[in-house]
Amino acid sequence: GGVDGLRHVHVIFALVVATIHPHTTRGRRHGEERLLDRNKEKATRERTTHGPSNLEKKRKRDGYGGSSFADTRHTSKMAISAGMANTRAISGQRNMGRKGWTSVPHTRGAGAHVKTKASTLEYKQVHTVDWASERAQVIRNASPSELIEYALELEAGSTHLDARGALATRSGKKTGRSPKDKRVVKEPKTEGSVWWGVTSPNVPISEDEYLLQRNVAIEYLSTKDHLFVIDGFADWNKENRVKVRIVCTRPYHALFMHNMLIRPTREELATFKDPDLVIYNAGQCSADPVGNMTSGTAVCLHLSRGEMVVLGTEYAGEMKKGVFTFMNYLAPKNRRLSLHSGCNVGQDGDTTLFFGLSGTGKTTLSADEHRPLVGDDEHIWGDEGISNIEGGCYAKCIKLNKEREPQIYEALRYGAVLENVVLDPITREVDFDDNSITDNTRASYPVEFVKNAAIPCCSTHPRHIIMLCCDAFGVLPPVAKLTNNQAMYHFVSGYSAKVAGTEVGVSEPQATFSACFGSAFLVWHPTKYAALLSEKMAQHGTTAWLVNTGWTGGAYGVGHRMPLSHTRAIIDAIHSGELLDVEYETLPVFNLQIPLSCSGVPSEELNPARNWPDTDGYLRGQEHLAKLFVENFQQYMDPSPGTVAHLDTRIVDQIFRAGPTLP
Repeated sequence: GGVDGLRHVHVIFALVVATIHPHTTRGRRHGEERLLDRNKEKATRERTTHGPSNLEKKRKRDGYGGSSFADTRHTSKMAISAGMANTRAISGQRNMGRKGWTSVPHTRGAGAHVKTKASTLEYKQVHTVDWASERAQVIRNASPSELIEYALELEAGSTHLDARGALATRSGKKTGRSPKDKRVVKEPKTEGSVWWGVTSPNVPISEDEYLLQRNVAIEYLSTKDHLFVIDGFADWNKENRVKVRIVCTRPYHALFMHNMLIRPTREELATFKDPDLVIYNAGQCSADPVGNMTSGTAVCLHLSRGEMVVLGTEYAGEMKKGVFTFMNYLAPKNRRLSLHSGCNVGQDGDTTLFFGLSGTGKTTLSADEHRPLVGDDEHIWGDEGISNIEGGCYAKCIKLNKEREPQIYEALRYGAVLENVVLDPITREVDFDDNSITDNTRASYPVEFVKNAAIPCCSTHPRHIIMLCCDAFGVLPPVAKLTNNQAMYHFVSGYSAKVAGTEVGVSEPQATFSACFGSAFLVWHPTKYAALLSEKMAQHGTTAWLVNTGWTGGAYGVGHRMPLSHTRAIIDAIHSGELLDVEYETLPVFNLQIPLSCSGVPSEELNPARNWPDTDGYLRGQEHLAKLFVENFQQYMDPSPGTVAHLDTRIVDQIFRAGPTLP
């Protein structure tokens, strides 16, 4: 709150000067040419009026800005104090290169480099940059209603309220994440903690490459008539929560992150001060495709600086997953386990974690009217138990049906954000079956919108872990009890399968593996998270289960999909403790323990080998899938030299031995 609370926003207007020489007309002209060139193609999308907007006039008439609280939220560039230039975010060694100088390569205009000393910045150098909009309003921690009003005014024509009051908008050309454009700064403080290499999601960039993209974002943000700032927390555990600040230009992005972060009280905002992570979202501006950047999109994370830059994509999910990636770095440093999972809790306090890739039923099965929802996607397992990282949910809503998923449907009301859905132009009703924009239609809403949410979003240590897969080969059993080592193996494998019709070019079942059921967001090597999982399971007596929601009685095209009623019966039997008291048999090759009976499930369905019409066909399919598992795990056995400084080869070997044994 107050001046300190706006420090990182003010940095935007100060750091833009660092891209031009403060005393030369040529430098200023060069900066103008770079800016105009970058925004030329987007000129038709930018607001060109320089007077106050209708909403701003209304706010003035209604008396907004008169109180000290409102003043901290709506601050013009001209109000930046001279003291801001001396904060560590501008001039401190934390943000500068050697001896406080920044040297950034340019790819446009004349001159190869521009160099300035940031510690010489003064207030007059901030507000005399003549190509920066001096009427820009910094709107800090506005209410959902205010953000909705801004969205409807500033993005009229593409943004509407739907029939139930949710804000329906578009994310531009990108309707999903851009994992190939994710970059992580490789620098001495953190490089030993990061999983690098060909199979890693962490593509390195240098400090200078990052600073170039950062400056592109800063320059763009400094030209906007409105900047929106959202402060919030990650992790419901107050002892370990992380302070996050979002700086963006689209009110929809601000409302999205207002929903997804844990919302501070007014008292907490007053003492918020320095955030641990700042996300500069300049997604409407293209990145500079230089060095290790390969396109006009860049999602860059600097771990030691606690910064993220988004360029060339307006898909809001990049911010959400950027926070999760940062938490995936921080948590294991303190022996806390970050998890890409759903979580619910029973009436007697028994907690269950649900892991699963897209199409496995994770969202459906974790949403249980008899078990309050702790969270739908991201959690931390610490010494105190489970805590949700987020303050909201980000649900897929393609083919959403009120009867099948009432919790999600009922949450889509005023305050929620609907991304890339199609509305009836007259009634504003959403057609959830329409995928003409994308199959990845999404909805963001506060967790409080879920009817039976567990607030605060914390629970006890998990009694059960359920790893879901959709095995289209029909080889894995409907349910199997796992040892701790097997739990590590299947956690690292993160297996599911694609079937014909789910993606272009897929004509037969294809295995897909994602380490820890969220490889794209990992920072450390997968076995680091797996070892923590095993340690916590042993400490708290947690039982792990493998549940196949895919095919039975044969592979895709021969057998049939596991009935949802049977899967629900299995989940109920796990929660009731029934499956802890029945007899088991061993499934060869995968060495899985299969129950001989389960209420609500035919006994012949529990062992896939006996449920196939062709025994030899099952054995061939079993061997084929086992080979795929073994081949996938090889990437963790022998990483390239220098790519994983923190790898424990003993743990890797221990996990590998828990996998399938080939004939």
